[in-house]
Amino acid sequence: MKIKREKLCFYSSMYKGRSRSREIIDCAARFGIGGVELMNFCEELKTPSLDAAREIGKYARERGLCLPCFSVGIDAISSPEESLSMLFGYAEICSELEIPYLHHTIALDYRCGRLCTEEREKRFNTGAAIALSLADFCAPLGVKTLVEPQGFVFNGIEWVDRIVSLSGERIGVVADIGNVLFADTDPSAFIKKMGSRIRHAHLKDYLFGGEDPEYVSEDGVRFSDCEIGCGDIDIAAALSAFSDIGYRGMYSLEFAAADGDGEVARVIDRICD
Repeated sequence: MKIKREKLCFYSSMYKGRSRSREIIDCAARFGIGGVELMNFCEELKTPSLDAAREIGKYARERGLCLPCFSVGIDAISSPEESLSMLFGYAEICSELEIPYLHHTIALDYRCGRLCTEEREKRFNTGAAIALSLADFCAPLGVKTLVEPQGFVFNGIEWVDRIVSLSGERIGVVADIGNVLFADTDPSAFIKKMGSRIRHAHLKDYLFGGEDPEYVSEDGVRFSDCEIGCGDIDIAAALSAFSDIGYRGMYSLEFAAADGDGEVARVIDRICD
């Protein structure tokens, strides 16, 4: 199964050694895709700046691109008060630019091995409090917060389902088909379980095995970044699962660090009609 080009997004930080939003916006316009997912990893938005965001948003929309989601990669549980303050700033950017979804991570924990129950519960409770506080802040702004499977605590069907259910569905889900591998979860199973709670999607790929893997899952599975469509994730099955649940949102392409437009063109050709 393939998807329409206009349903694709690029992150506003994508290329090796280059993280300027305008470059990515120009690239998205050249390839005729639908939008750009702004994020705090790009140079202009490392801290919440309404002025910078307004300029970037205007530049994107002048080129016919939508802004479906703002992404904040943050290890929130390491400094909850500081993290919440920053996230509130990005929420105000979403409201100002009429970006419907604010996606954020909670814990960037990639240590190998399973956490003990007590430690996992402690981290979960801290992270859940942050996520719920942010959801409460965002609701009057007309912005919905989204969490994604990430690291070894907020990952897998059980733990993502738990935090979303705890919120009373105030929090939605970003279905990241690569991140679930850290919890040894099948991407299609995750998509089908989360169902209508999925509001945005991230497409990426990993190659299993290798002598010097970049990552190791909870169960010890070894894998590394690779070009989308060249690894071991069944992209077609994941796209079929999205179709099965009636997903109509956007798909952000996650390039680990694209070398240039050649890789981008190959990936789009693989997954688009």
